[in-house]
Amino acid sequence: MKLIRSRKNRKGFTLIELLIVILVLAILMAVALPLYLAAVSDSQVKTCRANMQTISNAEAAYKTQNAAHVYTTTMADLNPNLGSTPVCPSAGAYSVVISTGVETAESGAAVPAGGLIISCSATGHGKFAPGIDAQ
Repeated sequence: MKLIRSRKNRKGFTLIELLIVILVLAILMAVALPLYLAAVSDSQVKTCRANMQTISNAEAAYKTQNAAHVYTTTMADLNPNLGSTPVCPSAGAYSVVISTGVETAESGAAVPAGGLIISCSATGHGKFAPGIDAQ
């Protein structure tokens, strides 16, 4: 007596069907992962840039409040205007430099003497010169 299985009584998936599904998912992941990583990196750079603009605004407020009307390069001096020091999403450190007239902005334009340059130490995040680099 020979047992014959009919397709109607079959339950579950065959090994080939499962392998094809896994292959399709792997191809979709190979396409989507680079796009996802690029989006995450881009959002980190944009967040860092927003933090540099926030520091620039705090510097402007500090200069307005200070009787000598000068900028500061000490981030702790800006805490009353910032609330707390911004943190780079890529673990970079922010620094503020007062230009001597030879420094350049991210755009390549010269920053006049006495102007601000806020930079981040994280790779690819660059620097920001208020009034020179595009808002």
